[in-house]
Amino acid sequence: MNMRIGIAAAAALLTLLSGCTRAEETGRPPEKARETEEDASREPYYYGLIEEYRSILAEDPHNLAATIALGNAFYDSGNWKEAITYYERALRLDPHDTDILTDLGTSYRNIGMPDRAIDAYRRALRYNPGHLNARYNLGVVYGYDRKDYAGAVREWEELLRIAPGFHHAAMMRAAIKSFEANMAGKGGQ
Repeated sequence: MNMRIGIAAAAALLTLLSGCTRAEETGRPPEKARETEEDASREPYYYGLIEEYRSILAEDPHNLAATIALGNAFYDSGNWKEAITYYERALRLDPHDTDILTDLGTSYRNIGMPDRAIDAYRRALRYNPGHLNARYNLGVVYGYDRKDYAGAVREWEELLRIAPGFHHAAMMRAAIKSFEANMAGKGGQ
């Protein structure tokens, strides 16, 4: 039994480590950010992981690594509501985990709750003002979901100041120009 838990814990750690960059990948415009159920169904290996993490949590309900890994497995399979459930559970165990807050925000965004997404990203930035993915995704929600172009420009200009070589920098610069043109045409926002 201990070997099974050890293997599952190792798998959870690998999932955690690979999950740290996911939030940035889903911070695309809305039409590209959301996976459909059909897309998620093409990735059946998540369901085996989900069952394994659930069995670990049945034996050790306070296992933070398994809780996060289960949230990540649901996130990766596009099951946003279940991801939210486990990310919130993980945050009760470690309320300052900025990667989990960022993934929580993206999960909220993907179920059409931009205000909750903004709250999660803001909490992440309160704990770590330099969290690039939280700031990037905050700009995405402001610009594409809320049409708050000034908010998006503000967040992305700050991100570009902190990390001018950020991997989405070219897209952000182009979007900033577009948002600024939109604001000029509408008298600002």
